[in-house]
Amino acid sequence: MFDNNINNYVLKVDLAGCFDKHGRVYLAQHLPTRQHVAVKKFLVEVLQNDITYVMDEAKHLREFDHPNILSYHTAFVDNLELYFVLPLMCFGSCRDTMANYFVTGFPEALLVCILRDVLQGLVYLHWKGYIHRAIRASHVFLNESRAVLGGFRVCTSFLGEGKRVRNLHELPPHSSKSLSWLAPEVLAQNLLGYTEKSDVYSLAITVMELANGMEPFSTITTTLMLTEKLKGYMPMLLDVSTVPSEEQLAQTQDLKPNDAAAKSLRQSYASRQFSDALHKFAEQGLECDPNLRPSAAALTSHPVFKQVAHTSIAEQFALHGIQTVDFNTIQDDELELTSRFSKVQMADDVCPFDWDFDDS
Repeated sequence: MFDNNINNYVLKVDLAGCFDKHGRVYLAQHLPTRQHVAVKKFLVEVLQNDITYVMDEAKHLREFDHPNILSYHTAFVDNLELYFVLPLMCFGSCRDTMANYFVTGFPEALLVCILRDVLQGLVYLHWKGYIHRAIRASHVFLNESRAVLGGFRVCTSFLGEGKRVRNLHELPPHSSKSLSWLAPEVLAQNLLGYTEKSDVYSLAITVMELANGMEPFSTITTTLMLTEKLKGYMPMLLDVSTVPSEEQLAQTQDLKPNDAAAKSLRQSYASRQFSDALHKFAEQGLECDPNLRPSAAALTSHPVFKQVAHTSIAEQFALHGIQTVDFNTIQDDELELTSRFSKVQMADDVCPFDWDFDDS
């Protein structure tokens, strides 16, 4: 359905950077089908040695076929530019959705609906013999009806030469941005290594991130974070039963204790109550000993999911008055102008120089 001719795709809006800003993600429309898609664009010369990670992610996505795993329609190279055409996740990542709608975290019912989808994708991933190693809110994407797991550039298999590798030991490449989410056994870098249960820990940290609207461990040094994790310290879901004092909360957010923002933030957390089931789900996932930590498959029957047995992400978005926009009405004029000029072709004898447009 989707071809490899870049002229058949109208790049409408620059949505975000990706892959450590080496690439850009655009809202685009495929002209032959009139369907809106997401297009990732990379300059091959900018990627250099990192292109192997981009291609590894593409290879992984080709091997997966699950409604809660990010897929892509096609990939191609045009004029030293690498393009990936993906389904449009209209709300972006969970990190984007929080920034736009839920600054202090998702409401519990919507969070658990998202968690249910991500967990299903994770069970499939582990069944296929893979460990994700980079689960976090910015790698969970949302559209009107479902959540999907993306960010597979450091995903790895624990199956080798036809048999299962008991444990992995190496720290994931490009892991500096994921340290807060990594399990203690991954960070420990010892002979025991780690298994797919490390993803369960990362998922529990992501639950904290989705519930609180902020990344756990973000305000402490890497060394202290490692020490706290190895000691078994667990961050908390912030609600009326756990919210710290205004002074403590201000310290974690780099705010002054008497600042209006600190007071408003604490009031927001103190005005809600998460269920015991959600608290226990997070605690079980954050178990320091991976042998005592449940598997992703075991967590699918957790009592927390009973509360969303008769609802969906679509219903929860509607309940909070969140709707998608008409993509046909969206067009970045500057982007359109750049696109038009970049397609201008002139004979060499008329214009002996090249057009060079900066997409940034």
